[in-house]
Amino acid sequence: MNKTPFLLPLILIIAACGQPHEGSDGPAFSSRSGEWQDAMNAKDTDAIAALYTENARVLPPNAEAKTGRDAVRAEFAAMIDAGLSVELTSIETKSGGNIAYNVGTYALTAGDTVVDEGKFIETWNRTADGEWLMANDIWNSDRPAAGGGDGNKHMLVVHEVEDGDHWLAAWTGDNSRHDQFKANGAAHTHTFRNADNPNLTGVVISVADMDALNAFLASEEGAAAAAADGVDLDAMTVLIETE
Repeated sequence: MNKTPFLLPLILIIAACGQPHEGSDGPAFSSRSGEWQDAMNAKDTDAIAALYTENARVLPPNAEAKTGRDAVRAEFAAMIDAGLSVELTSIETKSGGNIAYNVGTYALTAGDTVVDEGKFIETWNRTADGEWLMANDIWNSDRPAAGGGDGNKHMLVVHEVEDGDHWLAAWTGDNSRHDQFKANGAAHTHTFRNADNPNLTGVVISVADMDALNAFLASEEGAAAAAADGVDLDAMTVLIETE
């Protein structure tokens, strides 16, 4: 949705609406990709996972390949939890025998804002009972890669918190603050703690969209996150890269 800025981060995508080409030894590949888009926008991770083979490979941008339906569910749950939706356009969809492929483009949105655009390739296998399931899913962004000389600025935020362990826990695991910041203009975030004072903490942020990040930090969502993490806003220092 670590389906960018996103990104996603995330992200992503898979799908389609294009008219399939009928193979010589079986019925045309039906556009189950359209079901994927519907399931994603309905925030139904179980329906998404059911469209994949048991050992499906998911190959997201800037991350390791993942295998299996649990990995599929986790990958797209992160995007859904970040409030993302997707619009897919198929460029070419063809089938032959028990194999089909779909190539297209995606637009990843948060509300009315497009946060990422890119392209995807998916391959589908037809099972013995005639059901088409996705076996490989790869996508990547059209936008410049984070940290690749794309002009990202870095922000250093230093603050004290009520409980350093509690604060750090919010940055670990699924749907962490890393994901939340990535969905709001941060390409990457790195956390730090003072060895002598564990309640003295900091974050280094690679900022892909400064306006989006500032809007998040000034929003009710950002204020709620800071309060939940025990951040002392009065003791916060923010430094922005000058070069």
